[in-house]
Amino acid sequence: MSSVSISPRNYQIGVCFICQLCMYCGINLSFDNCNCNKDIKPIKNNHSKVVYFRNLIYKPEQVHEKTKNTLLHSNQTYGYKLDIKLPHNFTLCSACNSQINRDVKAAEKEQKNIIVISLSPTDDTSFQQLQIEFRLRLSIKKNKQLFPSIIISFTLEDPNFVNFRNKLEMYICEQVGLIYQNEYNLAYKSSTESGAGTLLDNEDAFSEFIKDYQTMILGNKKVMVIVTLKELSKKHSHQDEVSEQEESNDELENRTHFHQKTKSLPKKRAKNHIPKESNLDENEMLVGSYVIKLNDNLWAKEIVNKNADLDIPPNHALFSMMHSVKVTRKSSLSDEFTQISRSLSLTSDHSLLSQISDYNLPKKVALNMKDFIGGLDKEFGDDKFTCYLPIFEEQEIRVSHLITLSDSEYILMDVTIIGRRQTLRNEAKKYE
Repeated sequence: MSSVSISPRNYQIGVCFICQLCMYCGINLSFDNCNCNKDIKPIKNNHSKVVYFRNLIYKPEQVHEKTKNTLLHSNQTYGYKLDIKLPHNFTLCSACNSQINRDVKAAEKEQKNIIVISLSPTDDTSFQQLQIEFRLRLSIKKNKQLFPSIIISFTLEDPNFVNFRNKLEMYICEQVGLIYQNEYNLAYKSSTESGAGTLLDNEDAFSEFIKDYQTMILGNKKVMVIVTLKELSKKHSHQDEVSEQEESNDELENRTHFHQKTKSLPKKRAKNHIPKESNLDENEMLVGSYVIKLNDNLWAKEIVNKNADLDIPPNHALFSMMHSVKVTRKSSLSDEFTQISRSLSLTSDHSLLSQISDYNLPKKVALNMKDFIGGLDKEFGDDKFTCYLPIFEEQEIRVSHLITLSDSEYILMDVTIIGRRQTLRNEAKKYE
């Protein structure tokens, strides 16, 4: 489009100020004309359905410089002869409005001067000092563990790799504690970039980083610095182990001396779990014989502990369940056992009585499943075991079966709580 071939004209509100597109018929009026009333401001209901428009309120002190230059160029091209220094109302087509917005955004990006160069206060104007403001995302990896990223920002005067690394090291120590330069690696990349990034370990790499940093910032991308903490080498770990062994040498010698001394002492034979009859004294043999006559391990223990006697049974739920009929004993047996229990109360060794009773009492009579489950509910809580009774009866499970059932079989019967499975096994063993 040449400004010489376009005839001057007055601007009409119904035409795009920049491209002379009619808002009513859509004809470009740069070289043509139309019969539309272009002095009427286009609104939603009277403009062309093909052409979309935007109303621009032009204020010189508020509009962007890029927009002002574009409007000034159109004012000269079409000979509007408007005073651009004064406010005006313009109409723009959607294409020209979008182009102005894109130009403004591009101009704002160009104005972002990340590297600021300022002259030193000395008289020597040839010396210039470089100042860079860094805004980074710092990501730390330690033993394959990734810490959350942190946002850091700082400014460096005349930056170099050493100053940059020392500044980063301050933030790293705040996150993981004291660390030295040879204990980590640095790399950088864009936050949208995949992969491990570019290694940053010397001045040459730092120069490339400055260039990439400026490019990424101008592209509105976030810059990420990745810190990878090194793992201790096996050699270093071995040296630490050797030093620890040398420091604890005295302690090892003391332990060795103690073990040698212990070996020289005669070993004491551990007592058999089942006491031999030859090792029992007269009083213990008498106790064992009466425990066998009682035919009840639980009752016998409670009598020895003075929690019951031959007439009053122990106050246990399982005991009440197993003895629905009160058991009676001869008075002579009661007197003799009471005398023995009194003599035992003067001593502290009740373990022998427990051993005798455990291996000499006959096993309990097996119960049906309903009574067994009911007894467990009385001891451990209502409906903790009764809820399993229907499935046990459906699968024809007996009390003796509860010992050998596997965990998977229990789970198939909805006994998923580990403690309850173990309780069923332990209680069922008493009826083997």
